[in-house]
Amino acid sequence: MLIVNLNIRGLGGSTKARYLSHIISSEGADFVCIQETKLSVLSDARCFSLWGNNNVGWVHYGGDNGSGSLLSMWHKEAFSYDTHVMGKGFIVVFGQYKKSNSRCVVVNVYAACSLSEKISLWGELTDMKKASPDMV
Repeated sequence: MLIVNLNIRGLGGSTKARYLSHIISSEGADFVCIQETKLSVLSDARCFSLWGNNNVGWVHYGGDNGSGSLLSMWHKEAFSYDTHVMGKGFIVVFGQYKKSNSRCVVVNVYAACSLSEKISLWGELTDMKKASPDMV
């Protein structure tokens, strides 16, 4: 599975949106993890525009007024979405990669600068991994 990971540092302008769309189409991405969208709210139309068509699934974490916001997107023909879990600094998406029929867990992470917040984030993800048989 081809996963694109990008800290976009703000997705509000058209230049970065075009750049992201270009990366998705030119690389043939199956799954995209974006950090720092700086957007509190996203719509289907915006995600369809970024992906280049409406054959995309997505989950958005709006962060704190856009700060620390995350976006996970996937090509519906390549990845079959089951469920997701999100919290401050992460989105975990569970599904199946259709080309190999493999169970898959994709984690999109953006850690805060504060050491105590990083320790808390990684502790939460570690606990989740221990509790989930899908997260090996």
